[in-house]
Amino acid sequence: MRLPIRYRIIIPFTVLLVFVGVIGTGVASARLASAASAQFDAALLHSSLQAHQLLSQLDANRMADLRRATDTVGVPEALGAGDLAMLDRLLTPVTANVADASIQLYGLDAQGSEVLGIKSTPKGPTSIDISGARAFAAEPTVVKVLAGVGGTDRLVFLRNQGPEPTVYWTGSVRTAGGRIVGAVLIGEPLAEIAAGIPGSTFYDLSGAQLVTTVRTPPVANQTVRKAITSDNAVGADEARSGHSYGAVFSTWTMRGSQFGFLAMQANADWLVSAAAQVRLILTLVFTAAALLTLLVGTATASRLTRPIELLVRSMRAVSAGDLQQRATIASTDEIGYLARTFNEMTASLEEKTAALEETTFASIEALARAIDARDPSTFGHSARVAAVSLEIADAMQLPTADREALRRGALLHDIGKIGVEDKVLRKPGPLTAWERDEMREHARIGYDMLKGLPFLQPSLPGVLHHHERWDANGYPSGLGGAAIPMLVRILAVADVFDALISDRPYRQGLSVEAASAAIWNEAGRQFDPDVVTAFLACRPAIEAVLRNMRTIEPTIVTPEAA
Repeated sequence: MRLPIRYRIIIPFTVLLVFVGVIGTGVASARLASAASAQFDAALLHSSLQAHQLLSQLDANRMADLRRATDTVGVPEALGAGDLAMLDRLLTPVTANVADASIQLYGLDAQGSEVLGIKSTPKGPTSIDISGARAFAAEPTVVKVLAGVGGTDRLVFLRNQGPEPTVYWTGSVRTAGGRIVGAVLIGEPLAEIAAGIPGSTFYDLSGAQLVTTVRTPPVANQTVRKAITSDNAVGADEARSGHSYGAVFSTWTMRGSQFGFLAMQANADWLVSAAAQVRLILTLVFTAAALLTLLVGTATASRLTRPIELLVRSMRAVSAGDLQQRATIASTDEIGYLARTFNEMTASLEEKTAALEETTFASIEALARAIDARDPSTFGHSARVAAVSLEIADAMQLPTADREALRRGALLHDIGKIGVEDKVLRKPGPLTAWERDEMREHARIGYDMLKGLPFLQPSLPGVLHHHERWDANGYPSGLGGAAIPMLVRILAVADVFDALISDRPYRQGLSVEAASAAIWNEAGRQFDPDVVTAFLACRPAIEAVLRNMRTIEPTIVTPEAA
């Protein structure tokens, strides 16, 4: 079935519009989502660092309380003599002075039996029933403290027995002569510790959950536990009950001993919602722009092609011998309409076509600028290369048509970098052999993207061959000398010059003087000597253009440099 002329005009532009819109929406959405995700991860990691700081402060506070209990004058004598009344009077003030937590204080004799138990409460210290208790006698950490193993008097351990997991700080009690007569334990429930760290979940070494402050705690599976080290936290994302969560796991260590693992969790619903809203907004904006463009394009195409369609119908009717149909179609009104509009159509057709081409080119150029902006160090690179190329073209007195082809080629020469991964494109250091091959593909990718557009044909050699060299050692085709089109030779000099004067993550940009010297040194090897001569001749004009584009600082040319 033959399509009307108007649809043959509209369909290619529609396909291109959809292509540019999908790519642009995808790139913009990915960048915004990546930025939001990085911010969320940074906040989560900060909360993990704060949690460990709180644990360190807690350890310091409890150790200070333990030191006050073991070093109080009279405690060793009372404990050694079994004077529980005196011991109670001496240790009760220790628990009373702890205002930041509800602690349990135990006094142990030399055999590890509890002889005294005091618990701090909001109403004040109260006694703990320890009749005949030997709950800590077999605890390895308590045994070490009572035996004075390794000269360590104060240790900390986790006890996951009884009604709730509890962290204990224990220290030996020594007489003035250094003899150990017992020990003191200060315990704080792990649930109370976790309550002071919102968003936290504590696990033992097997990954079993001990306490948590969140409704849906993350799971410390074997894969996560194996990846955690003392220097490496592990992130995990999961969705439960229609909600998204992010968590970061780290080791739970106190005084050099690992008790288990600590996870900090945060709700990520806002992150998912924000990404969805960004995609929706971009999609709506693109859809509205596409519909408006198609409506205007359809109306314009219909107006331009109506006289041609009427003429074609009349010619078909005549060639078929249907004079009656010809008479009907070629009525007086239609002949008058054709006479009035055909000349108008002929006069404006080129103008309308040029406008449509320029609209299409503007869309593609916008995509190219967005690709430049993926890396802050190359932002505006294509625009500057185009400006420098035109100055060289003026110095070489190129025709107007060639200058326009050169301008478009320069603006689009790096569009193929849309197919290069960010980790390669934005790598701050030298590329590996595989990464260099990946980067070199951008010239062919850009050519393949644009080769189907007839009005860009004069500019395509600049997109494909701007990395060819005068000595035939370039890529992708290894062209050399006069085999490289003149417009490409000009573009190659402008491209390298802007790269030399621009800052990169791994180096500072060169001065204009140094960059010009580098271009001159490559004449006859990388560049066409005639193009280099023209470049040096118009360098003051190039500096003025780039200064207006706020690219370089004004340079003072000395007589020797001139």
